[in-house]
Amino acid sequence: AAPATTEAPGTTLVEREVSAVTPTTASTVPAPPPPPGTFVTAPGTSWPAGTGAPRTYTVEVETATGVDPTEFATFVDATLGDPRSWIADGSLSVQRVEAGGSARIVLATPDTTDALCAPLRTSGIYSCGQGNTAVINLDRWINGIDVWSGPLEEYRHYVVNHEVGHLLGHGHVECGGAGQLAPVMQQQTKGLDGCLPNGWPYP
Repeated sequence: AAPATTEAPGTTLVEREVSAVTPTTASTVPAPPPPPGTFVTAPGTSWPAGTGAPRTYTVEVETATGVDPTEFATFVDATLGDPRSWIADGSLSVQRVEAGGSARIVLATPDTTDALCAPLRTSGIYSCGQGNTAVINLDRWINGIDVWSGPLEEYRHYVVNHEVGHLLGHGHVECGGAGQLAPVMQQQTKGLDGCLPNGWPYP
């Protein structure tokens, strides 16, 4: 008599061989990209800058931006530590720390910027500073604005100083007159109103 079998009727040898193949292991499947809103904190600390009351900050970059956190942090450090920045009047000193900073300076995609800045309306275009967080919109960081006649690097100084200014309690101000340097707390991203572009609180 033929031996007993558990195979379904009509199963061929080829089908039996295919069913015995080991499935692809998980190690060969690419890891999915990190979800939006995932941030990396720039490592290390900066040298203290300024002589006044200490203020610490962390620098964080959303992974979806593709921007290196260390490069962004180096630019922020150079901006806030510049003698034309908020330390100029002697009331403030600043230092970046890896954790526990009293302020956060964040680079984020437009959608994440909108979420972090709510209820302020940044509309995928603007940056913001509220509470203890300054959020820099990636589009502005990469592209600047059309009305800015200066170099992109200067605009980046402006957007960092402007949003950190809000964290320090400074509100918006208007252009003082055609041909003058724009105050750093003027909303220069929305237009210069006859002023000249300026990235510094104490130019």
